Amino acid sequence: MKTLKFYLTACLLMLALGVTAQKSVDERVKEIRAAYAARLSMMENQPFDDVKVEQMTISYNRIYPGTGLYQSTDTYYWTDDEDEDYMLHPLLYFVTSKYTMCHGNYRYYREYLFDTATQEPMFMLISMQLGDDESTRQDFRFYFQDGKLIKQIPERIGPYGDDTLLHPDFMFDENGRAEGLIEAFKSVEQTFHEIIPTYKW
Repeated sequence: MKTLKFYLTACLLMLALGVTAQKSVDERVKEIRAAYAARLSMMENQPFDDVKVEQMTISYNRIYPGTGLYQSTDTYYWTDDEDEDYMLHPLLYFVTSKYTMCHGNYRYYREYLFDTATQEPMFMLISMQLGDDESTRQDFRFYFQDGKLIKQIPERIGPYGDDTLLHPDFMFDENGRAEGLIEAFKSVEQTFHEIIPTYKW
């Protein structure tokens, strides 16, 4: 009887912890979606009609042996904070990355959302499709907290067969969970800070 009671108590405790964890994830996702929506008003904060500020676009085209033309366009959005230590302290909050391979036959698009206060990753969208065929489009959404992936949509990625024409351009484990996305955020942030300087007083 004591064993059964202990077992039931343990099961109820695990259920309660699971509900609490899910509630926490749901609250974080709601918070991230609000930050994602707010980025649009941040982008519209432009003091001039004909010049975009706190925005940078880098584009390039390159021929890759065996696959042909590769085209890439990355756009970075930031705010320049000013405080007692810094005259200009750029804080990255959003990045878009569009790239095509094989003369546009393979198309990829990414969005990176950063927390404006901590610069921690919040959200990533990855889309891919074959050429202009919208029916082949696949979207992957990733939500982060404290540098960890807490939710992905779809919950399972793949598996993809050898005959599948379009594969994700990121790693995922045998359970279909994405890997290496935090490193992608770090790479984007590093590139940004190598180009946009920080100025102390």
